[in-house]
Amino acid sequence: MKVLKSLLSLLFVIIIGFLVYFFIYKAEEARKIREIEERRLIRFDLDKINSFTLVRPDSSVIFERGIGRIWNIASPVKCEADKEPIYELFYSLDASDILFEVEDNPEDLSVYSLANTEYFMVMNYDAGEPDTLFVGALTPDETMSYVRFASEDRVLAVTNQLTDFLKKPVLFYRSRSMLNIVEDDIVGVEIQRTEKYSDKLVLNHNEITWVMNEPWGHPADPDNMEEFCKKIADARKNTLIEEKTDNFSQYGLDYPTTILHVHLKYGMPSKMILIGNKLTEKGRTHLWYAKQFDNDLIFTIENSVNTALNRISIWFIDKHPLRINRNSVNKIVLETTQSPITFIRDIAENWSVVSPVDRNVEQNTINSLFSISRFLLVHDLFAYDPTPEDFVKSGLDKPQITLSFYKDDRILSQVFFGNSYVTDKQNTYFSTSLSPIIYVTHSNVNSSINTALEEVFSN
Repeated sequence: MKVLKSLLSLLFVIIIGFLVYFFIYKAEEARKIREIEERRLIRFDLDKINSFTLVRPDSSVIFERGIGRIWNIASPVKCEADKEPIYELFYSLDASDILFEVEDNPEDLSVYSLANTEYFMVMNYDAGEPDTLFVGALTPDETMSYVRFASEDRVLAVTNQLTDFLKKPVLFYRSRSMLNIVEDDIVGVEIQRTEKYSDKLVLNHNEITWVMNEPWGHPADPDNMEEFCKKIADARKNTLIEEKTDNFSQYGLDYPTTILHVHLKYGMPSKMILIGNKLTEKGRTHLWYAKQFDNDLIFTIENSVNTALNRISIWFIDKHPLRINRNSVNKIVLETTQSPITFIRDIAENWSVVSPVDRNVEQNTINSLFSISRFLLVHDLFAYDPTPEDFVKSGLDKPQITLSFYKDDRILSQVFFGNSYVTDKQNTYFSTSLSPIIYVTHSNVNSSINTALEEVFSN
């Protein structure tokens, strides 16, 4: 009986020990780990840091967070910062696999050269007290550096990448991006051109798609706008020419040839770039002088950027003026110089002609008519707000071909074809029922129409 009681007592003690271990010790250990992790996440989260300073013996570099994703250098120069080295700097601290604890609560910091450090980084947060990261000596194998946070008593070791970043000159952190923006943040573009076209383009994203507002109110080409936004977002400053000048005329910036104004999401300030003269020195004729409107720095950009800004207006608009859901169409009327032809689709999805003759037609004939709407492309815009004279010249006062698509007796869309003329290619004037605009196309319309006519009127 006594043995049983002893065993029960021992078991009870063991159980209590396990409970203490798991619910007190392990819980406290987990709490400490959680606190360190939360502190680490806040410490290195650039969205929670409003400014930081890299302190070095020669000079300090002060960074301030702007609106959105933009970081600025506040001292020793005032300019936008390149986000890539900033993110790499904080990544060198944030990656847990390269941050090691060396000693907790050391008695002598001078052992690690952390008593009076020449290099350190001060971080200011949106909420909470500032913190400072001190950088000391290299580890014996010279692969890492000793560091210490002012808010902790621990000495840590971190990769030498941090030390390398701390010692970089301010030029290293200066943005070499022309606009220092992200492509997806662009919501509006204005381009004023004087060199080639003497016109103004205004395009805006309405949260669904891009639309041109000037010189024409017209849907924009989504693929071309994606290409354009990527081009200007990726554009770099090729050469830094001069920090400040009072003589803009030597660069052609007193009367810029092109002005680019970019509007951004999230209330971020818009960006404006002025482009002046093309360089004439041998080996540099592919460059143009440029500057940001609110910054004194003169720099150069590649000719490809200037070319993108000076594309013809028609390049920016949607080239597909006629978009038809084929499944919604059950009647097509083709009007030419001959009798109008009416095609009908029955409930079995078969097409037939009901006027001026009554006969079944091959699916290829119907496909050729739908191909007109599908492959009809705009290659030029003849008249945005056409006059009676424009309709006469284009032959659209009396269209040679009219193609109408119906849902029962409701017109879904119509396209009208007028006169044709030849340059290096065949050109045909056309318009649609969706807009009074008169376009020009290189698309071969007649072959599709002739296919339908031969099918209907052949013996």
